This record gives sequence, structure tokens and C-alpha cells, in this order.
Amino acid sequence: MQFLPLLGLILVFMSVAFIGMAIRVFLVKDGEVRGGCAGKNPMMQEEGTACTMCGAMPNEECKSETSSN
Repeated sequence: MQFLPLLGLILVFMSVAFIGMAIRVFLVKDGEVRGGCAGKNPMMQEEGTACTMCGAMPNEECKSETSSN
């Protein structure tokens, strides 16, 4: 019977996290949630991987940021 209290606790924490993300979407201007470019991630910079969102290489500016302004 220890399963039910644990399941309830997990569901409460998951609900709080989900509600927190939903509130952020409503409070942020135009409901936009910022994404991150791989060029700003130190691990991706070491690998030299292109950003999957905008295609920018680590030594380039994020292309999605310049197009949205």
C-alpha cells in the first residue's frame, strides 16, 4: 500500500511543474517561450555541431534571433 502515497506525491509534483510552465506561457509577452541556440551551449561549441533550430554554427550568431527582430 506504499505505492499509492508515492504515486500521489509524484502526481502532485508533476502537476505543480506543469502548471508553472503554463503560467509562464501566459505571462510572457505573446506567449513566446525563448529557445536556446546551440552556439551558446559550451558542449556544442566543443563538438562544432550546428544548431538544429536555426542552422548556425557555434562561431556564428543565432539566425533565429536576427530574423525575429
